[in-house]
Amino acid sequence: MANVVPWLLSMCLLGLQEIAIQSGSNALSRGLETTGQKNVPSGFRSSLRNYKILISGHDELPGHINCDSPKLEENLLERLPTTPVYSTHSYGSTPDSSEYFSRHLEKRLRSRPPARNLLRTDAHSVNQLESHGFNYDPGRGHIEDDYVGPAMELVYAWSTIDYTYDSIEARDSAIYDGDFVAENNLPLGLEIWRDKVFITLPKWKEGIPVTLATVPKPSKTKSPKLRPYPDWRWHQPGNCDGLTSVFRIQVDECDRVWVLDSGKVDVARGAKSACPPAIFIFDLATDTLVRKYTIPSDQVKEDSLYTNIVVDIRNGDCDSAIAYASDVFRYGLLVYDFLDDSSFRIQHHLFYPDPLASKYELHGLKFQWTDGIFGIALSPVDIHDDRTLFFHPMSSFREFAVSTSILRDKRTADENTEYFMPIGRPRAKDYGHSSGSVIDRNGVMFFNMVTRDSVWCWDTRKEYIPQNLGVVGTSNLSLVFPNDIKVDHDHDQNVWTISNRLAMYLYGSIDSSKVNYRVFKANAREAVKDTVCDPNYVVPGSEHGYDEIC
Repeated sequence: MANVVPWLLSMCLLGLQEIAIQSGSNALSRGLETTGQKNVPSGFRSSLRNYKILISGHDELPGHINCDSPKLEENLLERLPTTPVYSTHSYGSTPDSSEYFSRHLEKRLRSRPPARNLLRTDAHSVNQLESHGFNYDPGRGHIEDDYVGPAMELVYAWSTIDYTYDSIEARDSAIYDGDFVAENNLPLGLEIWRDKVFITLPKWKEGIPVTLATVPKPSKTKSPKLRPYPDWRWHQPGNCDGLTSVFRIQVDECDRVWVLDSGKVDVARGAKSACPPAIFIFDLATDTLVRKYTIPSDQVKEDSLYTNIVVDIRNGDCDSAIAYASDVFRYGLLVYDFLDDSSFRIQHHLFYPDPLASKYELHGLKFQWTDGIFGIALSPVDIHDDRTLFFHPMSSFREFAVSTSILRDKRTADENTEYFMPIGRPRAKDYGHSSGSVIDRNGVMFFNMVTRDSVWCWDTRKEYIPQNLGVVGTSNLSLVFPNDIKVDHDHDQNVWTISNRLAMYLYGSIDSSKVNYRVFKANAREAVKDTVCDPNYVVPGSEHGYDEIC
């Protein structure tokens, strides 16, 4: 289907069982919201103590089941358990909601049409699309490249990356020597602080002279040149006292930027270890180094790749910060204590990839990744004076969680492995790969769906099931492989995301005559207002309209 819909609304608002649009071989996002009523919460209540998870045998369907087959659905109905089994220490369903699920499923399966309805274009649906900012025309066949939804605005866009060299001669010399190959420079991570937007550029290939840079906010142009951070002296090849290859960073509430340096170069061709992985902490007011912490060798596996970091600070105590860093290739979590200047590594089977979710298909490209723990996000402090670390492997369709009280020392983490747990249900039956995730002050998670060209949301007070997930923006033109996502520190927070066509960069080709890299932002509150992700929004149990099997 050639039509491209830039933004998908909720399933139940449109009266759809499913919405999916394909461009080539890529399936776009499906809207997943339901109607509801408002309720003003008294405070953030997301805590591992407040959830249960359904652990009965029909938690996930076997991969061979075809959800378009009525006969198979009837067989599935016969296998539904009559008495659900629960764990008292996990996330998920309550008995009431599970009983509803069984009743609702039976009703849905007996009335469901034999074929999947991919897109309704009746008058009611079109009116709903237009009223929510789609301006949808099923016969139009194209959209504006930079439109991804009514809440999101384009901030930056580049065809290729360039830098603020000290002189024209210095730039020409770098090009001549092969130190700067414009098409090899791929922006991947971002972070925001006051009048700066940070951009990371890992050393995927040769010809990448800078691994951490900034652009001004606001900018006079949408394609500004990147300024090396802190300056050029920190970006000297082979100098392990400087920066080597940075994937993601985190700005804390104490005006410091935590830079997780993987130490790996030529990552696209096997990842060579140029320097030990390290955490650099800079004072943003002075752009000077506060501390460098080299990760001990016994916490680094042979092929480790540390790529993501989040920082936990309580009550403004900057000296008691705890950082969590994920090792995507060797499936570990590093816990670093700033006060003690020490760290330890945690291993857990939930950090591993799901072999059934390791196949990727994106815009005609098919590849396999066995990426483990990737997205990590911290909840606000809850009513138990604790925070929850949500995490997921890249090659997985599930979200997981653990209380940070379990992570504070290695012995507690090693002796309480049962407190690492899956939450709810898979976010999608297929193409549910998520990269980065972040949680705002109101407890709303925003996360990138890389194989669906979209940004989704979830109110962490609600059960993690598809009907409680919303879509903030989507486009198979300008949100191709949304990679990193952050919320800023403004009083009225914004959510920022960067898309970079990573799969094309690695396995296909990048057309330097077209825009390839984009940064979008949306007001976090407005992006979820009156949707299932709104903390003031309650999903009535009697009005669920999502097909939980497919």
